[in-house]
Amino acid sequence: MNLIPLLAKQLPHPLLCRLYHHQRLRAEYARAAEAADIAGLPLLSSIDLRSYKQSETLFVLGSAWSVNYISESKWKIIAKHDSVGLNFWPIHPFVPRFYHVESVSSIDHPALYRALQMVLERRARDYIHTLKIISEIVPLDHTQTVTSLPEDMKKKMYVSFSMPVVARSEEELRYGIRYMQSLGTFSESTRIEWLFKYGGSAIAMLALAVRMGYKRIVLCGVDLNRQDYFYQHAERYPEFARWEFASKQENHKTTRRLPWLVPAQTAVVLFKELILDPLMVKLFVENRVSSLYPQVPLAPESLFKELAQKPGQDRASVSSVLQAD
Repeated sequence: MNLIPLLAKQLPHPLLCRLYHHQRLRAEYARAAEAADIAGLPLLSSIDLRSYKQSETLFVLGSAWSVNYISESKWKIIAKHDSVGLNFWPIHPFVPRFYHVESVSSIDHPALYRALQMVLERRARDYIHTLKIISEIVPLDHTQTVTSLPEDMKKKMYVSFSMPVVARSEEELRYGIRYMQSLGTFSESTRIEWLFKYGGSAIAMLALAVRMGYKRIVLCGVDLNRQDYFYQHAERYPEFARWEFASKQENHKTTRRLPWLVPAQTAVVLFKELILDPLMVKLFVENRVSSLYPQVPLAPESLFKELAQKPGQDRASVSSVLQAD
């Protein structure tokens, strides 16, 4: 990435976008394959991920504070359909069908690494039957999450990687998404090697949902505003409430406009416009406190009533290991 600002001064964005993609694709695949070999894990591309679908609706479970407002009746409905938890989600008692975690370096982010290790070790047995994906592998001379997984957490765990695009503006991001689309990045597939990602994990999960053929996506706890998380609720999570890896008063880093980062809200809305809407995939937020609202509509009560009537596997979703109530 250090070469990108230099090249950007000399190359038109379309050419820069292509060069960056092909160079990074080779590097990321090699790193993921090596990490999988070291950890004794299979690559995500080795399985038919779509065969694990049990619903046409995917709930994406982020870690923002609004998760604490989800009612018990809604959790019962969510448990009947497919869901994917992100990163520190295992602190929550609800066990999702899928789990996506980004590998953390013990050198670059020691406190974050230790905290995630503790959570994964605590919940490993509860997640044995959850299909798990780990990505964002950092240089393998670093001790990191992917090489330090508890044995039970390794079961049904697959290694993948993500691919971003270079974009300094909404126009360049629009071009980058269309370029990725031309490569088949958002086509349904029985084999998924890597995920498109721009900024945070929310976009990666939208890309995953599209490739797996979901018709509805509901974003829960994807608030994209202040960095206060559900597990900082002192009464529900006294053991974790003081964890603060970034200031609560600052907006999430992915929502800030930086030289090479279009804010996450813009990225999600663009993805909805360019990819989801043409495919007639419905995207909702579970709570209107999300900064995506109203560009992304609120999931209506009628949707939950409809989902409550649809058949689905009601999995055991609450563990006594980390009881929230």
